[in-house]
Amino acid sequence: MDLNLLKTFDVVMKTRSVNDAAESLGITAPAVSHALNRLREQYQDPLFVRKGRGIAPTNFAIELHAEIQEPLNLLLNGAKSRQHFNPQASQRTFRISSHKDLDLMLVPPLIDYRDRHAPNVQLSADIEHVDEGNRQDDLRMRKVDLIIATTPLDEHGYHNELLLYLPLVVVCNKNHPRIQGSITHQQFFSERHLLWGTQRLNQDILDSLVSKPQPARHIVYKTDSICNAVMMAAQTDWLCVTSQWHADLLAPNQQLQVLPLPFELGALPVYMTWHHSQQQDTGHQWLKESLLNVTERYR
Repeated sequence: MDLNLLKTFDVVMKTRSVNDAAESLGITAPAVSHALNRLREQYQDPLFVRKGRGIAPTNFAIELHAEIQEPLNLLLNGAKSRQHFNPQASQRTFRISSHKDLDLMLVPPLIDYRDRHAPNVQLSADIEHVDEGNRQDDLRMRKVDLIIATTPLDEHGYHNELLLYLPLVVVCNKNHPRIQGSITHQQFFSERHLLWGTQRLNQDILDSLVSKPQPARHIVYKTDSICNAVMMAAQTDWLCVTSQWHADLLAPNQQLQVLPLPFELGALPVYMTWHHSQQQDTGHQWLKESLLNVTERYR
């Protein structure tokens, strides 16, 4: 049994309205109806019948609600750590879904902040989502507490907050035979490129941020790791578009040139996203505030 089905049933029982229940839960009315249909199949009972302009529960629905209300409230809202989070004493585990390149930037300062303010809290960042549908489901089902990504999740019932902006640059080998100290528009598009394969808005990162369309690049190698791409650039004559932060981290030891891009390009935004059901969770609020604190200098 999906606990969210019973949660939806509970709210419909209290509101006697599919639309009001949807608004309260932060989901759509069809989603509420879908949940009720699944429960009808489960219990082989209509649960609600039309009455005037609203709906009324069947006798079975009234009995079912009386049986589940107390344990459901205990499961959803009874954990004291969710209502009265004490950072110094809590042993709670928070799960963050991000990308390995963003983890490199965010996890070390977040762990340092945790060590100073909530030493017994555990942080897990081993889940990575490629499919947006899985992102939504895992947030709604609380399999993860936060998702960190370069695009907000604009579906009803989800909340987004900007964490930081990442300006982009181009890096190349320090001994590049044709590029030294600066790069022109013609040079940039004449060279071969490494592609950071992570997409944003169904486009390559660079293409999603340009102010006007640019020529196609000659891509010779594609990877989902920006660190891998930068290290490849250090060993070849290939160009790599990366964030200023990753370039500053890797360039000094890898003998790389870090150059501004020869065309107008917006900075890459990074958002944290969570589900409406986490809004009143004081521990979740602490996690969001912690991330905002450790990324403040990048906004």
